[in-house]
Amino acid sequence: MSRAHEKRGGHLLLLTELFPPAVGGSAVLFHGIYSRVQDADVGVVTERGSRSADRDRQEPFAIFPRAIATRRWGLGHPLALLHHLRVAFQLRLLAPRRHAIVHCARALPEGLAALLCRASGGPRYVCWAHGEDLAMAQGSREYTFITKLVYRHAAAALANSQNTADMLAAMGVPREKVHVVYPAVDPERFHPGVDGTSVRARYAGRDDIVLLSVGRLQRRKGHDVAIHAVAALRAEIPQLRYVIAGDGEERARLEQLVAEHDLRDHVFFAGAVPESELPAYYAACDIFLLPNRIDGGDIEGFGIVFLEAAATGKPVIAGDSGGVPEAVARDSTGLLVDGASVADVATAIRQLAQSKEARMRLGAAGRARARDQFSWQRAAAIVSGLQTRLASE
Repeated sequence: MSRAHEKRGGHLLLLTELFPPAVGGSAVLFHGIYSRVQDADVGVVTERGSRSADRDRQEPFAIFPRAIATRRWGLGHPLALLHHLRVAFQLRLLAPRRHAIVHCARALPEGLAALLCRASGGPRYVCWAHGEDLAMAQGSREYTFITKLVYRHAAAALANSQNTADMLAAMGVPREKVHVVYPAVDPERFHPGVDGTSVRARYAGRDDIVLLSVGRLQRRKGHDVAIHAVAALRAEIPQLRYVIAGDGEERARLEQLVAEHDLRDHVFFAGAVPESELPAYYAACDIFLLPNRIDGGDIEGFGIVFLEAAATGKPVIAGDSGGVPEAVARDSTGLLVDGASVADVATAIRQLAQSKEARMRLGAAGRARARDQFSWQRAAAIVSGLQTRLASE
């Protein structure tokens, strides 16, 4: 931290509630990029408990555990304002230098704290946008106002897809201020050679067709539509087996749906899967299935899981909404469907379940695209370049 002046990128401080060992796409995104940022002195301010000591390898940055999480994202409650001011004060202590730049995980709550810090003479900041966070903010006039204010005063905005960049533009953020940084995947960790036999043996026989979903159990992910589709295909393709990896608020409802359709021998809940076991789950499946949809404005901003499946050489069935069409190349690496249509999802499952050749073709194309176009080094280079430019101004 004391040697920031020796690097052209100066001092970079990532402010994020979500960071490993926390699970989820955002945690993967931030670790994947900021562990590879070049020519800047990187520090990570994250929720208490996310210390470098919690991980099994040495990290190329310092971790500063702070109380970031809050249920009060706005400013209307005195305790909410006090919380944001406390985080802003911590930023002033950690990033006092003129060339320090704060990178905020989201506009709310991280970006608001950075805005307050900047207003009191603190460092400039850039702010990420992921799609679903912008959609959530639009459900509240207060959150919409604060979100627009955060991006208005940010030095730059980072969007995880062109779709998210378009959402920022619709909120009034100038196009020249937005930089698209796609999430990525490690093709050395997720690859066709991973041994998934033990995972597969838990849920299916040798001749079964295994469908896999990975992700938090939320309505917009489309697990319910997938279950209905499996039920519709049970008589026609009895060898279908659907494994749902992840946990969340929808689990009880989904389990009830499985019981109602008498699918206990066809649909299995694996629960939250440790990061170390995820490659084996992808390797165990024949088709990756996540028919996401727009749900009350909530959208899928991109979907790292689609890249992980593709890198493992698996064909993908995904919902044609949000930023997902940028993660899945239509009819080349996977099939894009109407995630609200059971018939559409069932048709796609049938098409791939009945054609090993199609599965292999899409899987091979997905592997090549994930390896060639979605590297962490490419994503980190964009962030590094922006950091260096801002630090030199």
